[in-house]
Amino acid sequence: MSSSATIADQMLTLQHKGNLTTGVKEIVRMPFAGKISAVTAAVTTAPTGSTAIIDLNKNGTTMYTTQGNRPTIAVSGTSVTATNPDVLTWAAGDRLSIEVDQKGSSTAGANLTVCISYYGSPATA
Repeated sequence: MSSSATIADQMLTLQHKGNLTTGVKEIVRMPFAGKISAVTAAVTTAPTGSTAIIDLNKNGTTMYTTQGNRPTIAVSGTSVTATNPDVLTWAAGDRLSIEVDQKGSSTAGANLTVCISYYGSPATA
């Protein structure tokens, strides 16, 4: 396979165990360039009182420049298929992270899993 070949339909899964608190939770350095095709988020304990809002960052900056499109798990809900972020691509060596911006006000969501579907290149950084 040449280094310019595209790998389609890949999945990156980031998990944070325990009750949600706000802030950056998981960071991964990407060894290859990629382009997001879908984002989903789920918790095993539903947030109550308010929604749980998750952000996806590239090198510490939100990929959801339209903040209203961030993955938002509804009150008493456990999953969401989110609108894709405004910034879809990353380069080899970029760091992707998930950040909890809101956790639920009465009961925090718990055991977060964020799945990022993407197309990638096998070229490494």
